[in-house]
Amino acid sequence: MSRSILPVRSFFLFLLCHSFFLLPILGEDKNELDGLKITEQFYYKIDTKKFLEFPEIQNQADFTPIQETFVNFGFDTGNLWLKLPDSKSFPNLESYLLFINAQNIDSIQIFYQTKSDEWKEDRSGHIFPMSKRYLPHRNFIFDLKEIKYGSPIYIKVNSDISIQFSIRLIQEKTLHTEDYTKQWIYGLFFGSLCLIFLYNIAVSFFVRDINYFYYLGYVLTFGFGQLSLLGFWSYFFVPESFYLKRIGIPFFFSLCLYFFIRFSTHFLRIKKRFPKIHRISTVLSWIALGNTILAVFGGIRAASIGVTWITLVVCSYLLVVLVSGLRKKIRSYYYFFWAFAFLLLSGVLYAILKMGVLPTSEFFEEMLFPFASLGDLVIFSFALADRIQILRQEKDKAIAQIANLHKERTISRDILMQSLPKQIPKVEGLNIQIFILPMKDVGGDFYEYYSPNSNEIGLLLCDVSGHGIPASLISAMGKVAFTTQKENLFSPKRVLEGMNRVLFGNCSPQYLTASYVYLNTSATVWRFGRAGHPSSYLQRKSGEIIKIHPKGRIVGAFPEIQIEEESYQVLAGDRVLLLSDGVLESFDPYGQMYGEGRLIEFLRTYRDLPSSLFKTKLIQDLESFCKREIKEWDDDITFIFLELI
Repeated sequence: MSRSILPVRSFFLFLLCHSFFLLPILGEDKNELDGLKITEQFYYKIDTKKFLEFPEIQNQADFTPIQETFVNFGFDTGNLWLKLPDSKSFPNLESYLLFINAQNIDSIQIFYQTKSDEWKEDRSGHIFPMSKRYLPHRNFIFDLKEIKYGSPIYIKVNSDISIQFSIRLIQEKTLHTEDYTKQWIYGLFFGSLCLIFLYNIAVSFFVRDINYFYYLGYVLTFGFGQLSLLGFWSYFFVPESFYLKRIGIPFFFSLCLYFFIRFSTHFLRIKKRFPKIHRISTVLSWIALGNTILAVFGGIRAASIGVTWITLVVCSYLLVVLVSGLRKKIRSYYYFFWAFAFLLLSGVLYAILKMGVLPTSEFFEEMLFPFASLGDLVIFSFALADRIQILRQEKDKAIAQIANLHKERTISRDILMQSLPKQIPKVEGLNIQIFILPMKDVGGDFYEYYSPNSNEIGLLLCDVSGHGIPASLISAMGKVAFTTQKENLFSPKRVLEGMNRVLFGNCSPQYLTASYVYLNTSATVWRFGRAGHPSSYLQRKSGEIIKIHPKGRIVGAFPEIQIEEESYQVLAGDRVLLLSDGVLESFDPYGQMYGEGRLIEFLRTYRDLPSSLFKTKLIQDLESFCKREIKEWDDDITFIFLELI
């Protein structure tokens, strides 16, 4: 069994044990816990213009009877007035509390006549600090000890958040029993969320996958969103802050949607698998983030409506994506579907309920998301465990590939280094310095020379496209092609064009660039040729620097190439530098390239430097510019320095 599955099994065992423990609590007399439901005894009126106040509302006759035990007014604009015309049907009200089962209402005002025939007003809601309420509670509770028998009751409700509630008469003892039961249920739910969150934090440290970052953000913000939705955010965390109570639902759920969209997009690889609709994910994530900002800056009503619509659109969109993925039989989509299908459907249903389109109930308001989310988080642990297993297999495969690549690089380096000239040529009156360093054990650069006597030498510097064993083999072929051109030593044009004829058709799709210089000290002449290679540089004793850049196409890619030659008179003290692109294209940590300008400045600065020190000084200058050792270079570094003595 995969070790990554063990925490999931442990979690299921945890749920099972606690379920047996909770059975006696959940099995209590439901009628006792419900109290006396009186929602249907009320009438309602919506004051859209918000101009009616108490006692003017007493003269209003156009109240509509409520016909549900749990009412859903959605985001209706205006003040909601409730009226209980006659309380005589409820005996002994003094022993009951008026319990409004709602967790997120901005303002609730209750008006009733006392035994001394005076009208009294009590207040609650988010606008009222928890410490000043009759009973600090996540719901809204009012004391009826002073109510006059048979007195009508008026309730004014105002909120920027969707309004759903039921009204009960409940005894204080029953209230405590009910709270005890629900706290166990919610304690199990939020405890499970914490376990899942902590488990995935631990896994994320080992996996280091961006999916876990988004998933952790989703679980964390979803948990706080549920705390807000169920009233625990205002009760435990911000009991005295009207602002923080109100922003809880739109803020946390909008941020939760942002993380959920990002997580779903990465986990399902929507960009790769459904590129045409990937932009929808990006747009929805930014809309969710914008709605979060809107909530922070006080647009509570707009943000609350916004999070409802965003939830509806996101859940519908992801359901369509999941169905499309299932049709393609993508493995990860099966896990995601079984984990989140119920949650996504619940999100669609809940959004519709919040709009007031359908009637709702206490179960839907309080239990729908906890049940759906807990199920999806548990099931999805299997998906993440499966992903860990896949990543582990991919890691093992990658390690094996790296080992093979390292072996290939070692072979490549051996091929290259064995094929290079074993000693530096000796030409009368000429000092030669050669430096070659393959990129991290892999070679694409090589050099070769031919010196038939003490006065003549032909030097070839080549750079093969690509790296690894193929590049080393092409290098070996290039060296063989050069040996066929010994009779043409004096002519760069003939050497490079002849090499092209030998290599064309034998090294495809690779090719090589080349720079060739011929020196005859007795004839006092330099001759240069180039085939797609970086320029060479001739520096006179006076300090003058001549950039040598004759025209010529790359070797091995075309049937025929035309190479131009440039000739210069040999003068005592001449210096010539041939190099590969790895020298000029060395970068510092800020992305700036060493480039030709810095190289020419280096040549000017160190014109009088002894030739024996030139190689060391140039390497030091490159390392100083790039702020790293040359052995960590990303490309081959090769250069040949010639000086006439």
